[in-house]
Amino acid sequence: MSRPEPAPERGLPERGTTFRRIVATTDFTPGSKRAFRRALALARDLGAELHLLHVACQPNLRSVFFVRVSGDAMERLCSRARQRARRRMEDFLRGEDLEGVRLVPHVVTGHPAREIVAYAARVGADLIVVGERPESRGQHLLQHVAFESVGERVRRTAQCSVLTVR
Repeated sequence: MSRPEPAPERGLPERGTTFRRIVATTDFTPGSKRAFRRALALARDLGAELHLLHVACQPNLRSVFFVRVSGDAMERLCSRARQRARRRMEDFLRGEDLEGVRLVPHVVTGHPAREIVAYAARVGADLIVVGERPESRGQHLLQHVAFESVGERVRRTAQCSVLTVR
């Protein structure tokens, strides 16, 4: 009589799963650089396509300054944020060995966790790689409940596997 296979842990791929499309996220911090390098190595080893995603936070001027911003003005602000982020992404990638990897850099505006999960679903990602921010480790329970990190929200809501790199 054979033993049944144990159920896979949440977030881990089933045996035999291969990653064909990986989404690495960046906020241009050292933690996201470590996560990108791990994703880059995985993509190279597995022959996977690598998407590098940055979410430029959409300004919420109404809640900060109690002002109403027209749609045109908001679009101009978001457009500038995307342009700055594209320049920062070029700097982020400078000096990285990208040979042998198909890299797709992408910048969007919006709520980071929501946009990351939506983008991963849209491109059919098998894996999302996020960096852990140092301040998210060792939080007290109240801080953890009140201030869920982007990475935690992505892990909770993504439909594919999520790798957190420390």
